[in-house]
Amino acid sequence: MIVASALNESLLDLALQRNLAGFQQAVKRTFEQAGLTAWAIIFPPANVAGSRPLFMAQGIRSQTSPMLALASKEGLEAVFPSTGFEAQRLSVFGREIAPVDSRYRILRLKRDKGGELIFFCFRPTAEGDFANHEIELLSRIAAIADRCFVALTLAQEQEFEAGLFRMVGNLHPEGLCVLDNRLRVVFENRKFREQMHIWNHGLEALKNLTLPKQSELPEAWREACNRSFQAFQEIKMPPATGRMAVTQGSLSSLRHPLDKENWIEGAVRFISFQSAIGARPYLLLTCAYREKHVDSTAVTLERVAQKHNFSRRELELASLILQGCSAREISTRLKIAMPTVKTHIGHILHKAGVKTRLQFVGLCRPSE
Repeated sequence: MIVASALNESLLDLALQRNLAGFQQAVKRTFEQAGLTAWAIIFPPANVAGSRPLFMAQGIRSQTSPMLALASKEGLEAVFPSTGFEAQRLSVFGREIAPVDSRYRILRLKRDKGGELIFFCFRPTAEGDFANHEIELLSRIAAIADRCFVALTLAQEQEFEAGLFRMVGNLHPEGLCVLDNRLRVVFENRKFREQMHIWNHGLEALKNLTLPKQSELPEAWREACNRSFQAFQEIKMPPATGRMAVTQGSLSSLRHPLDKENWIEGAVRFISFQSAIGARPYLLLTCAYREKHVDSTAVTLERVAQKHNFSRRELELASLILQGCSAREISTRLKIAMPTVKTHIGHILHKAGVKTRLQFVGLCRPSE
């Protein structure tokens, strides 16, 4: 018998969770209060954070399911493509994970802003099929759980963004901008707007103190942003992780001379909000005003190549690395196989005495 007060208390506890571990435990308690001891649920990707569906279950037969083993190894996307859930494939999956001698029902709930929640309900065969009022109650609980999941992802992303802004604000006191994966500005400071204004309109723009509310990215920056997102897509993220992380990579060096003495230089890096609920890329844009008579600690690529005895092909690849090209882009441009590209890159980094392409870019600068 379901006690309404206990169920309501479980639902309230579910709504208050702000980390995934607590959320999972609250979901289990909620379905126990609803009289369900065996179940599985697939939450669709949240719009606000991540691109990975989340699988949770209790009391299922997990050891003998080939589909579940594949999902554990390569992610749920390998079992259920993003094009949608096929009814026949869901039925096969339901039979694989169903407890011994049990009945099951599959509930499919559409999310208001896209996506579909899949809910597997199991009960012993001796108890008969689910009654209509039981299905209605379980559907309502699952819908509430999905809304709580979206709230959880929003809270986690807000926590990530707050930490990100504190970190990059300390690291980059000059021009700073963060973009989401649609190239929309999430955060930028006045210095970045100033320097983009000068980049677009020259030093004469300094006379105009009225800056736009949002910076206008030059075409060179947009191209660098797109290259960074393409590089992000090449990264194989682990199917599940219990922590948030920041990943830096695909640095693109940008430079724009203003006159004989001054220039603006900038960089585009991707960073990732990664947790058990998915990975969402952002871009970190930084720029700074430089004076030509100030010597940079980085030397030209030609001097680095000469010092470390780069071959002609290695110099060619190193130049493309400085331009922010990914390994796949280098393979396409030079018409050489990916393994060969990776071998050359490994030789370049080893000769230069660095471990990553990001460190190599920081070691040298393009030719004057």
